[in-house]
Parts: sequence; C-alpha cells; structure tokens
Amino acid sequence: MSSQLISYTSVVVSGPNDSNNPDGNRVAELRSTTTILLVLAPVFVVLRFWARSSTNTRYGRDDWMMVVALAFVFVLGALNYSAIAHGLGKHIHTLPLHDAIAFFKILFAFECIYITAVMAIKLSILEMYTRIFGLSSRMFNISAIIIASTIVTWWTSILAVCIFQCNPIKKAWLPWIEGTCINLKGSFIGNAIPNILTDVVMLCMPVRQVWKMHIALLQKLSLCFMFLLGGFVLFASVYRFTTLMQFDTRDTTWTLATACTWCIVEVSCGVISGCLPTLRPLTVKVSHKFGRLASIEAGQSDGNPQHSGPAEVVTIGSAEDKALRKERRREIMGTTDTTPGSQDELPLIL
Repeated sequence: MSSQLISYTSVVVSGPNDSNNPDGNRVAELRSTTTILLVLAPVFVVLRFWARSSTNTRYGRDDWMMVVALAFVFVLGALNYSAIAHGLGKHIHTLPLHDAIAFFKILFAFECIYITAVMAIKLSILEMYTRIFGLSSRMFNISAIIIASTIVTWWTSILAVCIFQCNPIKKAWLPWIEGTCINLKGSFIGNAIPNILTDVVMLCMPVRQVWKMHIALLQKLSLCFMFLLGGFVLFASVYRFTTLMQFDTRDTTWTLATACTWCIVEVSCGVISGCLPTLRPLTVKVSHKFGRLASIEAGQSDGNPQHSGPAEVVTIGSAEDKALRKERRREIMGTTDTTPGSQDELPLIL
C-alpha cells in the first residue's frame, strides 16, 4: 500500500504542466460567482410565493417542489464552498494530500446532489406546466408524464454511476488503493447530453400550448418570450458541457473548477427560470400601480379637475380601482371568458 501511496503522491506533486499559470488561484472568482447565484435563486422563490399570495392563488405542488429543489441548490452551493476551501480553483500539485482527499470526497457528493437538484427543478417545472396547461390538453399531460419518467430514469441511472464509479466505492476518494474506476470524463459527458436534450424539449413544450390560446398575437408572443427566458438554463447546460472537455484527471481541482461552478449557475438559473412564469401577475400588478400613479400625477400637472382634489381621486386599492385593474388586465391578456378550465383562463393562472 505504501508504494501505491507514493505513486499517487508523485502524480499529485507533479501534475500536468501548465506553463501559462503554474500557481493559479481562482478561489475568489469561484466563491463570488457561487455567492451571487445562491442569493438570487431564493429571491425569485420568495417572489413566486408572494405572487401567489397577492393574487389569492392557492399554492400548488409545483411551488413546494421548487422549495425542495432550492434546498438541494443550497446543499450543492455548500459543497462547492467546501470544495473551494479544499482546493477547487487551484492546481492539485499545490495541495497537501489531506486536502486532495477531502476534495475527492466532496466531489463524490457533489455529483450526486447536482443531478438530484436538476431532477427536482425539472419535475417542478413540469408540474407547473401541467397546472397551467393540463386542463386544456390531455396529450400535454401524457407528454409531461413521459418526460418526467425519462428524467427520473436518467437520475436513477446517473446516480448509480456516480455511487458505483469505482470498485471499491472508496477508491473514488482514495485513488491509491487497489481497484478500478470508470472513465470519469466520459461519465460527466454522458450525464450532460441527456440533460441538455430534456432542457430543449421542456423549453419547447409550452410554446405550442400558448399558440393555441384564444388571445391576441401580441400576448401570445409575450407569453412565449416569458417561457423562452428559460433558455438561459439551456445555455448554462451547453456551456458547462464545453468546460468538461478541459477536464484532466491529473489536475482535477484546476480543470473542473469552471464546470463545478457552472453547475451552480445552471441549477440556480433553473430555479429562477422555473419561477419567472409565476411572476407575471406580480409584474402586471406593479406596472398597473405605477401606471395609475403616473396618470394621477399627469392629471394634476395638467390641471385636470378630476384629479385636483382628494375627493375625486380614485385611490390605489379602492373598489373602483380594483375593477379598473381587473378590466385592464383582461384587455392586456386578451381574455374575455374565464370559465374554469378554459384556455382563456390560462393566462390568468400565471
């Protein structure tokens, strides 16, 4: 065993030759990126619940599933911080052996939590889709079930690969012991490709349903744009995939630094994009409020009698203003009939 430990130590000490940045340190960059994304993601989840509450919309399974997904994002972020503390963003030959071992243990857990966070986010988004579109399309529900089953199957398969990547398992973080391991780079690439494909499918799913709605073209385009904002998650997935090509097992802590941090970017943006469609009522409400205030101020500056005294001002929140905002909302969304379950009701659910 001692000879194997010496052999492993020689690899750690030598590492690959990086003449451009032999003593590189990206710790500050990785830590700041992780922090920014971990702050933004919960803000959008809070806004999601605020939007539900402000429109008297009951919380659904998709909302609580997103909270669970956010919890996994936080765990992943904590693991990334820990990985940074133990050498992520530095060349492995600059690390003491105990830090290298700790890093590989963290990486083992990181792989498992990452795919779990991705699965939780995607299932929450699919549940939101079925909540919005499910009543109007049986085929949409079937498609959502098929995609959800595919995602769960992907998660189960990749989780098994992550756990049993080495035989014995502990060889994943103790490379000097006897045993065998799979090609880790190939494993990462095999993980990423189905993830990207399901991102593409899920990005396209709501577009067809929106196009079938009985609303004005401008509103269709607006809703499609809102759903397609999730395309940044696809970009993050593709970009993370490209960074995996830089992976070198001789310098894991350095060559995986970008990929690990983009895992945080991907799942955080997944949470944000999964919340964006639920925020439309909130943005409409806020824009109406400021628009109403602007109209009142404009009327006062023009000397309009109807705004010259407090007795004639319709205050925000009054019954008249609520009715006006409700009517204006219907005009903006292009809806005339709000029969439960009808396609015309769908924009009002968002």
